[in-house]
Amino acid sequence: MCADRVGTRMAGPAIRCWEMSRVLARAGHDVRLSVPQASDLEPAGFALVGGSDQDLREQESWAQVIVVQGLVTANHPLLARTQKRLVVDLYDPFVLETLEMYRAESLATRKQQHWPSLAALLVQLRVGDFFLCANERQRDFWMGCLVAADRVNPFTHGQDRLLRRLIDVAPFGTSAEPPRHGPRPVARGVLPGVPEDARIAIWAGGIYNWFDTPTLVRAWPRVRAQVPEAVLLFMGMQHPNPVVPEMEIARRTIALAEDLGLRNKGVVFNPGWVPYSKRADYLLEADIGVSTHFNHLETRISFRTRFLDYIWAGLPVVCTEGDAFAEWAQLNQTGLVAGYEDEQGLASALCRLLGDDELRATYARHVRSQQPAFTWEQALQPLVRYCGDPWPAPDLSPKRRTDPAEGWTSGIAAPSGSFRRLIWFWRRDGITGVIRRLRDRSARRARRRARGSQP
Repeated sequence: MCADRVGTRMAGPAIRCWEMSRVLARAGHDVRLSVPQASDLEPAGFALVGGSDQDLREQESWAQVIVVQGLVTANHPLLARTQKRLVVDLYDPFVLETLEMYRAESLATRKQQHWPSLAALLVQLRVGDFFLCANERQRDFWMGCLVAADRVNPFTHGQDRLLRRLIDVAPFGTSAEPPRHGPRPVARGVLPGVPEDARIAIWAGGIYNWFDTPTLVRAWPRVRAQVPEAVLLFMGMQHPNPVVPEMEIARRTIALAEDLGLRNKGVVFNPGWVPYSKRADYLLEADIGVSTHFNHLETRISFRTRFLDYIWAGLPVVCTEGDAFAEWAQLNQTGLVAGYEDEQGLASALCRLLGDDELRATYARHVRSQQPAFTWEQALQPLVRYCGDPWPAPDLSPKRRTDPAEGWTSGIAAPSGSFRRLIWFWRRDGITGVIRRLRDRSARRARRRARGSQP
């Protein structure tokens, strides 16, 4: 079940769902990919189905295994109550992204955005049979969350002391087919500000508030002073999902480029969003890939999916320290790493890699040697194994799965105030759910009074 837009233009969550469906279908499974709106893509080997509540009731009845990610279970509580095997994909730490996305907003707005995300996550942690994440660092983080949710317990530990049957690593992947360029150039000599002889550093993917693109733009005059043909190309600016808001950092980055006189004179913003099937054209015209971010918790836990496109295209990278791919670049000599918000260090790394053909070719060879480990078929092996023989979580009883909204996560997203909370729960759970909730609250109060009267 995908909550993001699936089509010729799609972002990471939708790409991941599409590739999961493709790999599972090739492994011999009957696969249906549920999407929130009509798609202009034609799937091969699996079916596209609707994502309404009515559609999902039919798909839930049909399926043996259901894979969810993000806010899907919050938007469709039916999936959290399913008795089928439920795989929760945690590759995207969306709660941390939400904190960064709305960091500049008022406290009221930040709380309004945070609590529903947290509530959705807590329910998923309680009801999942099997969890996926993107790397071992993420797995440590999610393991702590699962401990707090009482999912690391004598039942799950007794099944597997390493808990790989509870949560395993299935990173984002790349195509096993090498990228191929189309018949015509798409950037060199085509986009304003990109001459045919440009040395292109490409930024694949969107500009989100957790990325440090201002330091990258401020470093560019230093880069151009040493490598005059250097061009920084942002591959796409408009997210394909209209629900995703325009990011403040994107506006700041464009304004900064204009203030420095760099827009289309060294820094180029490609409008729109490059179709998934056409991204190879842009990547193969680039010389290096870039990714820069701030020093915060999201960085520590992140898995930058744009790096997979760089690996697929054999591009060496310049990036900021602190995330898993910075460690990968240093360990495998696939790129150069700069400090957080280090304008001079970043410019130096960019000049070295853009200006030294031999060094760039050496790092590109190292990147190509890493490609087999990152294919979708390799990355998704834990999911393929699970779907081949899906096991129920040993600590989940049917009763516990029946109503995950009960208990310690039940009211975390509800508004304050008795009347507003009553209306919120009535809309969510119906009148029978409200009655049950009032009954349970009365029982808890009675137990507390009884304990208080004991000598």
